[in-house]
Amino acid sequence: MLDRKKAPDFQLIETHNLPKINTQKLKNGISFHQLITKNQPVLGFQIAFEAGRCQENKTGEASFMAQLLLEGTHTHTGKQIADKISFYGASINIDSGNDFTIVSFYTLGKHLEQLLPLLKEVLQEPTFPQSELDNLKNRSVQNLKIQEERTAYRATVKLKEVLFKENHPYSASSSEESIRAIQRQDVIDFYENNIKSNPFEAYLVGDIDADSEKLITDFINSFDVDADKKDKELLENPTNSVTKIYEEIEGSVQTSIRIGRLLFNQKHPDYAAFKVMNMILGGYFGSRLMQNIREDKGYTYGISSRNAAMKNGSYFVIGTDVKKEIYQDAVSEIYKEIEKLKNEPVSEEELENVKNYMSGNFLGSLSTAFAVMDKMQDIHLYNLDENYYNDYITKLRKVTIEDVQKVAQTYLVDLTEVCIG
Repeated sequence: MLDRKKAPDFQLIETHNLPKINTQKLKNGISFHQLITKNQPVLGFQIAFEAGRCQENKTGEASFMAQLLLEGTHTHTGKQIADKISFYGASINIDSGNDFTIVSFYTLGKHLEQLLPLLKEVLQEPTFPQSELDNLKNRSVQNLKIQEERTAYRATVKLKEVLFKENHPYSASSSEESIRAIQRQDVIDFYENNIKSNPFEAYLVGDIDADSEKLITDFINSFDVDADKKDKELLENPTNSVTKIYEEIEGSVQTSIRIGRLLFNQKHPDYAAFKVMNMILGGYFGSRLMQNIREDKGYTYGISSRNAAMKNGSYFVIGTDVKKEIYQDAVSEIYKEIEKLKNEPVSEEELENVKNYMSGNFLGSLSTAFAVMDKMQDIHLYNLDENYYNDYITKLRKVTIEDVQKVAQTYLVDLTEVCIG
């Protein structure tokens, strides 16, 4: 008989292996990755181009290009494209970030034959209508004005500007002037230089049968890829330095606090230990910053710390929003928690609790086949070891009390502090 007074036995998560991904190099040189899941009737197909902010000549080109690809081809208007996608219950999303432009296409396998030609048109025959560009610019300016009213947005932008310095693509943020400056030819040039004949990585996940595989394979092989295209040379990341910035906004009742520094990428040997240390500091609801700044002091509804990873580096940031009159007290308490991590070893119990939380959270992030494919995509796009995620939990388990204190002492230094409000 079930004894409801007794908690279920706890099982420690020691390791986890991702499902097998089938990868083949197609005749045009494109790598095609497949994950077959018979319990997933929807097919997810993604194409990843190395075409983000790092490839821009003008700030915003990549984002505008991505948003305009679906607004018209030589044979379809933007409305006709949207109507056809909707008719088949499918979706096509195109997103651009710091390093990549990702095309995501979801549909039932039986509709591939009808929709793949449309996707090919979108990627190979876009017209970038002037009217749609004008509308996008106007919307972007209005959205920017709304964002700039928020101290949280301004503090985050300022932190990245200070960390990465001027002219680095990772520090770039749009202004009304930069938005207005983008011309149709700029968008076309970005597309021609970074999408049209450029290599890409292709990913297919779902209930893949022989017909679906052939249709997608033929689709990928139909692209004329210039394998000799060279990547744009990137600026080196600057070094960290102690910087403190306070910008007062008259009438603001809130101050947004951002404290951070440049950091290494995911391939660094200290990455696992730093993730554990960060989780203890401010990475989840039970973290030290939450317990102190929210639960004990009542300064804020939420505070967090995280490592924002990009292909060519990353940055660490602590962020919160507090009442203007107590922002200095909040900053002081943040530094107290940092110094405590550097000077006092964490307890075995706290370390194990965080490791267990992170292990469970990691498994939860693999709940769907699409989520698994996202992890595999990270491996290829960020040049990680092929066993990076298979070894993830093992590496977490190996992090010691000494490791946590060491990375805190080594990397929670030379911090930039931005307070706006």
